[in-house]
Amino acid sequence: MTEHSGGEAVPPDLPDPTNLAKGELAKSRETRTRILRAAVDCLADTGYAATSTNAVAARAGLTRAALLYHFPSKAQLIEATVHFVTRRRVEMQEEWQVDLPRDADFPVRSLESAWAQLQTPEFRAFSELSVAARTDAALAVVFHAAMTAFDLARRDMARRLAQPAVLNAPGFDLRRDIARFLMEGLAQQEGITFDRERRFAELMQFLKALFSDPAIDPLLARIVREAERGPAATGGGAGSGNCTDN
Repeated sequence: MTEHSGGEAVPPDLPDPTNLAKGELAKSRETRTRILRAAVDCLADTGYAATSTNAVAARAGLTRAALLYHFPSKAQLIEATVHFVTRRRVEMQEEWQVDLPRDADFPVRSLESAWAQLQTPEFRAFSELSVAARTDAALAVVFHAAMTAFDLARRDMARRLAQPAVLNAPGFDLRRDIARFLMEGLAQQEGITFDRERRFAELMQFLKALFSDPAIDPLLARIVREAERGPAATGGGAGSGNCTDN
């Protein structure tokens, strides 16, 4: 893995599954994109188990034979879809945020933009693939590599787009991780089952404060310091407690 001069790892390029092979016509790229968009919609609407080559071909308005010409098996179609949807999530994040005004409200607008992206078919398809990869060893290999590239690309993008006050504040990655995984968890699980409006509003307000209220900085700086010192500094870590049978 290569490094930036600043020591940051460069994410490996995600393969573009719509690229043309030597001698192929431009129409082949359009067809592959059409198939992959149909696969994303199938995953988002009907789930991983129901996403067959027949179902994707029907949604794309193609014969199964035409689909198999481009993706000869379901495994190859799913691998291409992992790369396609991951690339789209990176592209969408930049497309939706790059034109936001870099004023005092940028962190809030950026969070609102990130939440809106989690309501898209691309994220629902990603969620289906994520769950399936837990029990499908072959898919897990593909998915893990794509998520590594996504995580690094997302971090590089955040550094490019962040305001200096946010970038230089303590716990830059910690803030991003809290926001990402809290919002993704909310979008995936719909776990707030009562008094949803109030509780959701409080969570979003917390995230906004995380990126805009300097009063939080000392707490985050302390958390980062303690994490760097390791579990012993905080009196233990995962598995440090004693579990006894009654």
